[in-house]
Amino acid sequence: MLPLFVLADANILVKDVVSYVFFDLAKAGIVDLRWTPQIEVEYARHRARLRAQANQRETTFEDLVWAQQRLVPIKKYLVPGFRLPGWDEDGDRLELLRGKDAFASLMQLPDPDDVHVALAAADWAHTEGRDVVLVTDNLKDLPDGLLEPFGVFPLHPGDVLQLVYQADSERVSKSLQKTATDFKDPAFSLADMLTSIASSQQFDNRELADELALRWGLAAAGSAKDATRGQRK
Repeated sequence: MLPLFVLADANILVKDVVSYVFFDLAKAGIVDLRWTPQIEVEYARHRARLRAQANQRETTFEDLVWAQQRLVPIKKYLVPGFRLPGWDEDGDRLELLRGKDAFASLMQLPDPDDVHVALAAADWAHTEGRDVVLVTDNLKDLPDGLLEPFGVFPLHPGDVLQLVYQADSERVSKSLQKTATDFKDPAFSLADMLTSIASSQQFDNRELADELALRWGLAAAGSAKDATRGQRK
């Protein structure tokens, strides 16, 4: 089965558990996960700002460098094929797409700052001749009615996780277990993973969390229904 084409928005990359779930799904060949230099810049700004806020100070250049460096091992070891076909650091591809009549309707998005994300997903779908899932928390500003004619389907991360789980429950279950095990400081249990999957701030998919609780033998503890703590973003 071909992996699901998934373009990650910056608001997905910035969340620890959510992003690493997708990184591991990519490593396992379950999804083909990509993003652009522009999405990466947006991620770095957001992540740097969160770091500064946690320390109750203004964002510095050091925060931006720190945020960017966090992706270096991920791009090297987990998602080496993260870059879209034809895209590089100079931004020429994006400017070319902005000038194409075929993509003119995408310039009418509710938030102009989201245009680069929509153009990237539409370009990838067109280049490969396959549908692309745009995984994002920002469904309001990336309306499906505007994107679906381009073969782009914006979905919340919990819906994407549900989609790949239905297609290959065994591999996705093992990938999620690996992600939980790999978090070390602090430790992150399978019960914590279920909490993340159920959390409205992360995957927001309580039904899948309950199904996985049964699969992992944790249903009796009520880990998905009763857990309230959220140790990570």
